[in-house]
Amino acid sequence: MGSYYLKKIKESGWTLYKQEYKDGKRSQERVPVLAYLDLGISPAWPYIKASEAVKNLNKSNSVEKEKIRNAAKRAVEYVSLNEDLFPSELMSKFKEKLEEENFGSDEHLKKLYSHFNFIQQMAIELRLDARDYKGSAKKIYKYFIQRKISVNYSGRILSLVNRWGAFVAKERNQFFEEVPAPRGRELSAIADAQKTKRGVETELGVRTESLPLTVEILESSKKFLLPEHYNWLKLSVWFGLRPEEVDLLTDERRFRLEMSLKSGVKVLNVYQSKLQSVAESKRWKRIPIIFDEQDQCLQIIVSGEFRRPLHKTVRKHCGKGITLYGGRKAFVDMMLDKGQKIEDISQWLGHTSLDTTWAHYKNKEIVNFVQTASTVEARQA
Repeated sequence: MGSYYLKKIKESGWTLYKQEYKDGKRSQERVPVLAYLDLGISPAWPYIKASEAVKNLNKSNSVEKEKIRNAAKRAVEYVSLNEDLFPSELMSKFKEKLEEENFGSDEHLKKLYSHFNFIQQMAIELRLDARDYKGSAKKIYKYFIQRKISVNYSGRILSLVNRWGAFVAKERNQFFEEVPAPRGRELSAIADAQKTKRGVETELGVRTESLPLTVEILESSKKFLLPEHYNWLKLSVWFGLRPEEVDLLTDERRFRLEMSLKSGVKVLNVYQSKLQSVAESKRWKRIPIIFDEQDQCLQIIVSGEFRRPLHKTVRKHCGKGITLYGGRKAFVDMMLDKGQKIEDISQWLGHTSLDTTWAHYKNKEIVNFVQTASTVEARQA
């Protein structure tokens, strides 16, 4: 993971460097400016502010390193509990394989270790050998239901289960059949069980999709919010942006404003940092500025007077079920109410599939329709 430090430079003020130690030797490399915001640092900050941010980043990385070490340690402890199901030799090789194939961050690798700990616990409790995984699919689904894990998490677990099973089969020169994803009643049962989980994360104790942060809710909460927090939320509501995309509106290299020659309207181009699997040139989405409120949002961007609020701030003043994704969740229905087509709205959200927009962002309880002469006559009759 390494650590970061600043080097003062007369021309630009400062430059960010990353250093790592391997086999007792230190290596240093300059961090690309485009990567600054991904680390939570703005290249426009003065040296003192950037230095403080780097100090906090290094502290955070130190904590993450310890979590990764602890996750690895727990995995070794599981091996010692059942050498038959998870032989140490195979475990070691599989970990090396995960590390070699990992193109994500250390955080991603840490999550894989955590998922594998779950798999070991499940296999030990159910007495499952890798060869029996597919034949025990229903047992595995019931285990998910018992543990009240989410459909999304169960999918990640099954993916790693199949990677481990295929790896073991190849090492032992055996045949392996993948565990199929749950469907129908099994899938519904997993989803329903997870909804009953209790805790402190949300009202139900689990991370759930945000409720919509509508214009009405935002405006009624304005008097309780700091101006920069209100402005941040307004940008998310009127542009349907992800939280990290709103943050990137402080960097002129991550957004740009242009005039559409065809329509004659201004268009906001926003860089989608989430789309790591596509070419960088294709990570831009284009949002037309067609409402007065969006024009006002452009002035907010120019002023730079917006800052991401804390989750607890949003929950306290906007509603318990609303998160930083609330504005994005309300965007589809707001635009449909204003007569826009869902195909266009889907593109403004940056979705590659209309199915994603419909399945996860359209509120099915709201009925939208286009007002025509015939519908007016029908209601007056």
